[in-house]
Amino acid sequence: MSIEIDSRGVSIVVRMEKEREYLEMKLQGKLHHRDYEVMIPVVERAIEAAGEKELDLLVDMRDFEGWSFEAALDDLRFGLKIKDKFQKIAVVGNRKWQEISVDLFRHLSKGEMRFFESMDEARNWILS
Repeated sequence: MSIEIDSRGVSIVVRMEKEREYLEMKLQGKLHHRDYEVMIPVVERAIEAAGEKELDLLVDMRDFEGWSFEAALDDLRFGLKIKDKFQKIAVVGNRKWQEISVDLFRHLSKGEMRFFESMDEARNWILS
C-alpha cells in the first residue's frame, strides 16, 4: 500500500529584518488556480499593511515545477497588477527556465529584480 501526498502549494511569510520588511514566498510543486485563490488575498493584505513603507519580495522556486494553464494566467494577471509594489524582487531557483523568466519579467517591474541560486545570497541582497 502506498499513499501519494500532494506536496504543492505556496507558503508566505512576512519578515522584518534589519529594519527591512519583505515577503518571503515558497512555491512548491505544480500550482493550480485554487492556489492563487488563496495566495492573492494574502499578498494583497501584506501590500496594504505595508502602506507607504518599502516592501521587497523573496521567492523560493527551488521546488517549483510550474503552473496549470489557468494558474499561469492567474500568475501573469496578478504579477502585472502588483508589478510596481516591490522595491526589490529576489528569485531563488535551480532551473534555467526560472532564470530566463526573471530576465523577461525584470523589464515589467518598477523595482530591481535578480535571480539567485542561493537563499543566503538572495536574502543578503534583499537586506542590503
